[in-house]
Formats: sequence, structure tokens, C-alpha cells
Amino acid sequence: MNGDLVIIPGGMTSQLQVLDVVVNKPFKYHLRKRYTEWLLAGNHALTPSGKIQKPSVRQLCEWILQAWADVSPESIVNGFKKCCISNAMDGSEDDVLWEEAEPGMPNQRK
Repeated sequence: MNGDLVIIPGGMTSQLQVLDVVVNKPFKYHLRKRYTEWLLAGNHALTPSGKIQKPSVRQLCEWILQAWADVSPESIVNGFKKCCISNAMDGSEDDVLWEEAEPGMPNQRK
């Protein structure tokens, strides 16, 4: 397929894998946040064994759409710069690697 295999050293994901840095992590965070809010809201239907029934497919789809909307295009562009994949060739954006995560996005593990 004309590609090169690249091994990402342990502990380097946050510097080298754009999707993990700026798409997957915030998307999962916002999706989990909605699920947790749903759980805490109470008034859930129960299964015959007394467990909470899972959310409807429609509800899950709504959460997915909302979580995706929370991942801004600007954060994706900044992620490519943070991983030094599309930085300005003149070196003016080299310090982006060391900037903080997206505002409003807690610094948490996946």
C-alpha cells in the first residue's frame, strides 16, 4: 500500500497521535459525561433482575452527535500543530507542542 510502519514509543501518544490527542479523548470525555448525567438523573426503567435498562439507541445516537459537535474544528487543526505534523515550516509554530490542552477540556486519562 506504499506506506511506512512507524512504531510509537511508549508514553509518546500525547505528542504523536493526533486522533488520540484532539479527537478521541475529548469525544470519549463528552460521551461519558452525558452517560453519567443520564445515570445520575434517575427515574430509569429496570430489567426484571432489577438493573437499570441501558439507554435507547436513539438516546445514544443523540449523545454521539452532541459529543462530536463538542470537538471543534479548531481543536483538530491545533492538534496537528501540537503533534508537529502541519506546523509552519519557518519554525514560528514549534512551541505549540508545549501548549496546554484545549480550554474547557479537563486533563484526564483516556
